[in-house]
Amino acid sequence: MITQTGRILSVLGLAALVGGMLFFGAIMAPLVFTKLPPEVIGPFIRATFPRYYAFMLCTTLVGALGSSLQRQWMPLLVLLALAGLTLFLWLWLIPLLNALREAGNMAGFARGHRFSVWVNGAQLLTALWLLARAALS
Repeated sequence: MITQTGRILSVLGLAALVGGMLFFGAIMAPLVFTKLPPEVIGPFIRATFPRYYAFMLCTTLVGALGSSLQRQWMPLLVLLALAGLTLFLWLWLIPLLNALREAGNMAGFARGHRFSVWVNGAQLLTALWLLARAALS
């Protein structure tokens, strides 16, 4: 019973994580940048990131709880690493990027943004791999 509950939590957490990340990157961001006026885009996107990262953290921890209940230690450690990385992005990198933009350091902002995109992509690929692994086991 605990193992079955763990499997359900693991798959649901990972599916929500992957779905949320894909929705944000493939639907939300393109719509914002094509449909909103330029003066609204920055404040709107900055307001979405805390919610995006909170969602990522919660769904990652649901998946981690599921892995823990199944005694699946490798996925648990990977999910905890993803959670830590999400906290780093949310609490350190995003405020830094906001400060760089506000200071007019667009080169620094561009480097940091590029880094965050690569990290987010790596997180997505990792979550997809874990989801496929959990669904096939």
